[in-house]
Amino acid sequence: MNKLLFLLALLTLSLSAVAQPLLFNQQHNDALDFGLSEDEIEDYNSRGYLEVFNEEKHNTKLAKQLFKKKVGKSHTQKGRTENTVYTVVAESKNKHYRVDYIFLDGNQYDYEQIQKIRKKVKKLLDDGVKFESVARQYSMDQNSARGGDSGWFKKETTMEDFYQAISNSKYLANEVFEIDLPEKNWYYIVKKNYTPTALNEILILVEKQPLK
Repeated sequence: MNKLLFLLALLTLSLSAVAQPLLFNQQHNDALDFGLSEDEIEDYNSRGYLEVFNEEKHNTKLAKQLFKKKVGKSHTQKGRTENTVYTVVAESKNKHYRVDYIFLDGNQYDYEQIQKIRKKVKKLLDDGVKFESVARQYSMDQNSARGGDSGWFKKETTMEDFYQAISNSKYLANEVFEIDLPEKNWYYIVKKNYTPTALNEILILVEKQPLK
């Protein structure tokens, strides 16, 4: 019985860790952010696949080379059986958001317990403990390892209620506030640490060309 309870608890934690990234991965076709029509996107995908490179998220040697290219220009990586051709299809500046947050799972605690944890967390923050340290201790998702940093995300890729709260002008810079998503049983303590920023992005067509 103890083994069964342990496995159930482990499953609950695993589901929580898997579910949480969905907050920032709502279904959205990034190619639409570059002004392409669905027909154009379909045509490109018939030749290969489209990939978005972001100046903040992608710091590889390949990404740096592609950001130097003009629209329409390509970069080829040679392989043993095929070459991979990266063509810059479009470029754009797209607004991104970023916050620090602590996630509390309503599937593991009832709302009264959630509020008690929130009260304890806010007391620690008021006492000068760094948000990063508190997030590592209390946040109930895999992002706790990053100190609660969401990383940059777009409006379209997060849940609407969450976006409306973090973009509300009544919350000032560095202000700590709560967000409830009761339909998901997800509860948050959020710190508005970052200013919304338009980040450079390029849309890349990736094509494989077998060697003859």
